[in-house]
Amino acid sequence: MLGVGHSVWARRLNAPARCSVYFAAGLLVIWGSLETPLDPLGDRYLQSAHMVQHMLLVAVAPPLLLLGLTPVMAARLMRLPGLAAVTGPVAGQSIYAAGILFWHIPFAYNLALTDGIAHIVEHLIFVAIGVAFWWPLIGATSAVSRWRLTDGQKLVYIFIGTFPMMAVALPLQFSRTVFYSYYASAPRLVTSITPVIDQTIAGALMMAIDMAVLGLDGLIVLYRWFEKYEPEDEVLPDQHAVRQR
Repeated sequence: MLGVGHSVWARRLNAPARCSVYFAAGLLVIWGSLETPLDPLGDRYLQSAHMVQHMLLVAVAPPLLLLGLTPVMAARLMRLPGLAAVTGPVAGQSIYAAGILFWHIPFAYNLALTDGIAHIVEHLIFVAIGVAFWWPLIGATSAVSRWRLTDGQKLVYIFIGTFPMMAVALPLQFSRTVFYSYYASAPRLVTSITPVIDQTIAGALMMAIDMAVLGLDGLIVLYRWFEKYEPEDEVLPDQHAVRQR
């Protein structure tokens, strides 16, 4: 229904077809993380699978959903109460960091695995904080922000955005203690993948996916930044004369 609603809205506003494609891709990522075998695999057996699910919800789906908006659509969304306050650069970074760190505290992480309502809330929050984080970076949404970041500021913003993930991923990768008791006693699908190894893989995947997504966005921002200041080819006098003929 959300996808259909977006398509109707996009057609009414004459949005490019790519907007619907991006938005549909974002919804597909959310569906894939919640409605495929990845969900029970992460919920019952492997922390690494659960971490992939988290990354899809917080780092992959949100930018795709925002790419599905035009500046006009984003401007209309900004009329929603409170949205402007939570989508600025400072608020976006703060909300994102707080959400990532809180839901990976052992108490909160284990609670989400053992309580269905908490698990749903966790997933909704991941998508929401992802949207708040990516809002100042995506062209259409950043264009209607109160504080529009320059390309250089976007690169700094992306760099700062790596810290919350690293704060979680590095301990997972290098600790020999299993942080989440739920997975310490979970059934082993592959006996050689112990809880500690599974935790190490989870941390590595978390960092790899985060770095890949943010790194790609950083390269795009850098390319566009250089493109703006690329000097035009100089035209020599004799070439100018030839062109005038």
